[in-house]
Amino acid sequence: MIDELNPQILGHWLAGMSLPERARTLNRIAHDLTTCTREFEAATEPFKDPPIVIKRLIGLSELQHHLSSQIGHYMDGEEIKVYPIDVFAQILFEKAIHYQILPLLKGAINRVKTGM
Repeated sequence: MIDELNPQILGHWLAGMSLPERARTLNRIAHDLTTCTREFEAATEPFKDPPIVIKRLIGLSELQHHLSSQIGHYMDGEEIKVYPIDVFAQILFEKAIHYQILPLLKGAINRVKTGM
């Protein structure tokens, strides 16, 4: 199921939710992504490629930025002046691909989606 996740599936899933539900769901995804950074801290061996680690951490920060912005708009009841759901989902996936953290994003979405 995790490999099947793509922007269209995410967008469709979110589109079926009310604004408060969407905000809660995005918040859960954001929270799950913060726990992904613990993997970097818990590493028992030095990183083989520190620039990649830095790039990935910057990517996680970018995802947090986009998620928190969208959550804030939804919490304000704003659905017009935000990215449309399909565009927002595409942005998240593009950022994750660029920063080489797509498995982290897909994992977070999957865990929230399945309640694990």
